[in-house]
Amino acid sequence: MGLKKTQDPSKFEVPENNYRLDRRADDVEPQDDMMKNSDSSHSGGGGGMTADISDYNGGHNGALANNATTSSSSSSISSIPPTLLLATLYASISGLLFGYQMGITGGALHSLISSMGLTSSQAESVSSFFFIGLMVASPFGGYACDRLGRRSSILYTDGVFTLASLVLFFAQNYNSILAGRFIAGCASGVSLIAAVSYISELASAEHHHAHRGALVSTVEASVSLGFLVSYLAAYGMTVYLDYEEGWRLLFGAGTFFLALVQWIGMSKMPESPEWLAEKGFHDKAHAALRRITPRNLR
Repeated sequence: MGLKKTQDPSKFEVPENNYRLDRRADDVEPQDDMMKNSDSSHSGGGGGMTADISDYNGGHNGALANNATTSSSSSSISSIPPTLLLATLYASISGLLFGYQMGITGGALHSLISSMGLTSSQAESVSSFFFIGLMVASPFGGYACDRLGRRSSILYTDGVFTLASLVLFFAQNYNSILAGRFIAGCASGVSLIAAVSYISELASAEHHHAHRGALVSTVEASVSLGFLVSYLAAYGMTVYLDYEEGWRLLFGAGTFFLALVQWIGMSKMPESPEWLAEKGFHDKAHAALRRITPRNLR
């Protein structure tokens, strides 16, 4: 263990190297024994180890499944209150009216031309005057919604639709028809904006964010439905009634019926809570919010 002095006094031999090598060899031997024991345990008890691993995997997968079920159940969409569904349904009639007004022209022009003796240019004007009214009134739709309220704007436009339907139903000349189509276009321009604003603000209330996209898209779906309704009405008028002045029923009665249904329904619906709160009507805003909130979350 001591230092052994050699011929050169500046150099010393360190015999501990052998000890250290022996010590390292001794240290390795237990590891070899452990490896042997481990190999024997793997070879002799492989089934037990496999069972342990499978139990662990099974438990781990079961925990993941339970966590997924818990997260999915916690993030499940609550049921939409009936008041919110009805408000969306009635407000979407604005899109139905818009699509109906655009689609009904093609079905009514034939009887209109034969009944009123219109020229081709006059018939085209009947179609275009609706879009002129739409273009004129649309920029003021946002102002009307902010000033009167979303729900109130829809109710007012239903009155304008009723006026347009009466003008078209009792029209006696070409100018009256143009006036009725222009009024219908103005009503559609404001009503469509009010409906989208109304539904989006109801759906943006607490507990309804997950439904906002689906609810607002009903307005666009109603536009397509309006086209379909107009085509079916024109087909029924042509095939079954064969009324010479069927355009009066298509332009007047169809618009009046849809506007009346929307007015009756919307008169029972709450105003937008966001608009009420913005105007300082906080009590009415809370009352409206309670009507569109599920009972278990009130």
